[in-house]
Amino acid sequence: MTEIYGNRTAEEILDEMLTAARDDVDKREGSIVFDMLAPPSEEFEMLGYELDAIFALGYVDTSEGDELKRRTSEMGVDWKAPIEAVGAVTISGADGTVIPVGYTVFTDGAEPVYFEVTTAATITGGFATATVRALVGGIAGNITIGEITQFTATVAGITSVTNNAIFTGGIDGETDDELRARYLHKVRKPITSGNAYHYELWATEIEGVAAAKIFPIWNGNGTVKVVVISSDGRAPDQTVLDAVTAYIEEQRPIGATVTVIAINEVALDIDVTLALEGDLLPADVLSAITSSIGAYLLSEAESGIIRYHRVGEAILAVDGVTDYESLAVNGGTSNITIDAESVAIVGEVTLV
Repeated sequence: MTEIYGNRTAEEILDEMLTAARDDVDKREGSIVFDMLAPPSEEFEMLGYELDAIFALGYVDTSEGDELKRRTSEMGVDWKAPIEAVGAVTISGADGTVIPVGYTVFTDGAEPVYFEVTTAATITGGFATATVRALVGGIAGNITIGEITQFTATVAGITSVTNNAIFTGGIDGETDDELRARYLHKVRKPITSGNAYHYELWATEIEGVAAAKIFPIWNGNGTVKVVVISSDGRAPDQTVLDAVTAYIEEQRPIGATVTVIAINEVALDIDVTLALEGDLLPADVLSAITSSIGAYLLSEAESGIIRYHRVGEAILAVDGVTDYESLAVNGGTSNITIDAESVAIVGEVTLV
């Protein structure tokens, strides 16, 4: 953070105040004047840093958290809150047992994910199917088959619970960097009624959309193709595509024919030999390395060029990684170009 105010230490401030005091008084350490001025000088030093923090919060490029959200909302760019995953569970037990709205089921493990019933159901023939929604938004709710096994004991007659299908729809809340990028896109790129920048803005205003590529006149006059990239850098599901389509149809100029499709995923396999701190094993950093590379690949969605050395930088950015060698991206050591309607995603990661 750039220092505007917090550039003087308590000692420097104290020296300045002692210099300003009358010369006919005792200003030595331990004197009354010294002891009266020393404590405020420390507070003034801290005030400088606090003023620097306030200064930083006044600008979008250095603001963060709630202050960033308030700053971007001034231009109509609102933070995308997390969305809860939804799905269905099968609850077994005694016939006639009513599963009420709000009944809680959850996954097993050290960090369980909790879900609540959204539509009441009654056990018939030994089981009932109930729709549920995650209590907390985010991708953590996108669980696989059979992960829900636990239930609260508030309803008698229930013996077991499970989910026979995967859960979808959970989307993490927008990060500060993602919100900042959308804000800067709006204020820096000239938007006029129905130009390419406008379609890009409309698409990225939908929850779950990180970026969009726009292809005007792709199939003749008046046609626009919108290729959508989800928040995790991959192809979005149909629910997101439908939301983008519906929103653009409300905003677009009369006469435009718009086609919204998901980005084509191009998997990049990563093979690398690591040097790790202490007793760390490759398996300990696999998830973090995958996430770091994935974030880099998403940042290149617009350029379409995956730079070999930047993949290495993403690996080195992970805590615990001190060095690497023998890095191969799709078996090679050169940059990779991705076509305009595709996006690179992390494929198989092999760490040694």
